[in-house]
Formats: sequence, structure tokens, C-alpha cells
Amino acid sequence: MKETVQQEKVSLKKLFLAMSNRIFRKMLRFIKRLLTCLVIIFSPVIIWVILSLNRELIVIIANSQWLSGIFPSLFATLGEHVNKPEFARGFNDAALGGLLTLFGVIVTVWYYQVIRIQEVTEKRLFVIDELLEELKKNRHIVNDLLQGKTEKYKSGSKNKKGSIFTTEAWHKMGADVALLPRRLHLRLSVLYAGLNRCSSADGYWKNQATIDRIDGIISDLHRYRSTLCKSDIA
Repeated sequence: MKETVQQEKVSLKKLFLAMSNRIFRKMLRFIKRLLTCLVIIFSPVIIWVILSLNRELIVIIANSQWLSGIFPSLFATLGEHVNKPEFARGFNDAALGGLLTLFGVIVTVWYYQVIRIQEVTEKRLFVIDELLEELKKNRHIVNDLLQGKTEKYKSGSKNKKGSIFTTEAWHKMGADVALLPRRLHLRLSVLYAGLNRCSSADGYWKNQATIDRIDGIISDLHRYRSTLCKSDIA
């Protein structure tokens, strides 16, 4: 009885830790996005404050008695120009023009970054959909082989020199499959290597340990697709 109570406590602790970690990650993601938006919006103000402090620092340095004693001619000329109202006006005009240019660059880069993320996400979704459709066809073939329906797969009737499994989508998409996470891409590479070695039904039994992972990979693809829809599309 005590052991079951302790096991329940341990399971509850694990569940609580998993939920708290998930909430903590979501909060960090939200804070990161909020800070990024605030920096983009208030970047001209932040830079304006920095430039204003630099202007005041230049005035203080130009009027410093210690520096003017060391470099009298240089700081006499500098102090003559710095203490005029035209200096502040020209400094502000130049700073304002630079800020407008900088803000335009920031907005442009941010816009193209958002468009790029959207394009990559849509391409990933396309790759996942194509692979899911092909893997489901291959799973149907595996079920036929497990049920003993091996007549049409004895000599690779689809393609005498090829595999009894369908691998066209994997080869057709080429480098686009690298857009998937590294671990998932590696698992797919191993799976398709096993599928390509099956020129007849006997090849399945030789590579059964590799090919039977197809259900887990399909589940991982569905899970990854749902995360893409939630985080990048919605």
C-alpha cells in the first residue's frame, strides 16, 4: 500500500515538473517575442538617447579645463564650435536622418525575416504531407506482407530493378527533406535505406527491424506538423 502511494506521489511529481517546464518554456518564448517587439518599436528612442548622451559628452570634453590645458589650440577650436546652438541643431538633424534610415532597415529586415520563416514553414509542411502519404502507402504494403499477401511482391512487380516499397517522394524532394529536424531526418534516412533494399518480399524480412519503425516515424511526423501549425502558422 505504501509503495503504491509513493509511486503515485512520484508520478504526480513528474507530471507537475513536466507541466511546469512546459509553462516555463512558453513564458520564456513569450518574453523573448515581447522583448524583440519592444526593441524594434523603441529602437529609435533608445538610439536617440544614446546619441544625446554622446552629444552632451562631447560638450563636456570640449569645455574641460584639463584637456584644454594639454591641447589648447585643438580644444579652443572645438569649444568654439561645440558651444554654438548650430552644433546642437546640426547634430540633431544628422541623428534624426540616421535614425529614420536605421528604422527603415530594421523594419525591412524584420519583414523579410517573417516572410522567410513563413516560406520555410510552408515548405516543411509540404515535405511532411508528401512523406506521410508515401509512408502510409508503405505501411499498407507492410501489413500485406505480415498477413501473408506476398504474391504481388515476390519479384518486385512494381519495378523489377527497384524496391517493392514506394520511395518516389523521398527521392523527388531531394535536399528539401533536410528542412526537417536532424534526428527525424536521420531516422527517415535509415528507414528509406531499408525500404530501398527490399527488391522482393524476402527483403522485408531481412530489414524488418528497420522497416517496422515506420509507425513511430509517422507519429513523429504528425507531432512535428502539429507544432509547426501552432507555433509558426497560427
